[in-house]
Amino acid sequence: MSLKEIRKRKGITQRQIAQKMAMEQTTYSKKENGKSPITDEEYIKLADILETSIEEIKRDNQTSPKNEYCTFNDNFIGIQIISMPKDVLDVMLKYTAKLEEEISFLKSN
Repeated sequence: MSLKEIRKRKGITQRQIAQKMAMEQTTYSKKENGKSPITDEEYIKLADILETSIEEIKRDNQTSPKNEYCTFNDNFIGIQIISMPKDVLDVMLKYTAKLEEEISFLKSN
């Protein structure tokens, strides 16, 4: 059973869950629809709110694949799913690398 089906079965709105999880309704909607990942901590909160097991929630709730160009892929606190032209992303990544170089240089002096 999907997260949406579990929520509806309990008679709870997205807005109610979002408020209990201290997030915007749109953020929760993205998580419920698999467009944004759900952290382990969020699974625990959802299970508590929906009075069900984490396993039941996880069973049918897969998130969309992570963007291979995103530098935050393994950091759920700062995860970003991005969609932009590759050339724009390349410029951003080069700029970020240059900034990291400068930071290293400044730290060493």
